[in-house]
Amino acid sequence: MKRPLAPSLALPLLPRRRFVQGLAAGGVLLGLSPFARTAWAQSDDTRTGAPAVLTGTEFNLEIGETPVNFTGNPQMATTINGSLPGPTLRWREGDTVTIRVTNRLKEATSIHWHGILLPFQMDGVPGIS
Repeated sequence: MKRPLAPSLALPLLPRRRFVQGLAAGGVLLGLSPFARTAWAQSDDTRTGAPAVLTGTEFNLEIGETPVNFTGNPQMATTINGSLPGPTLRWREGDTVTIRVTNRLKEATSIHWHGILLPFQMDGVPGIS
């Protein structure tokens, strides 16, 4: 035969309004948690989140390694201009642009371009171009 729960373990009676307010507050906190994690995950040296947007006709990109900590275990990440993801480059169709890429890594690297019509030899696909 089962014993009934002791009265001290019974849940307190919450008014319906207080219960709904608690659910709403919990939902807000849960919705904000990705922003809190993003702030926690950043190191002093690395910018993460939305990439920087660079405009103009001359761009200087520097590929390097920067320490990051997304999981509590610090690692080195490949970054462009110290950010992860790298910056977005914007210019008008028909513009002639100059892009200078400096590789600070210990090994050869390439950049694969999206949204640009260019010869395949310049598209930055490792092992092909």
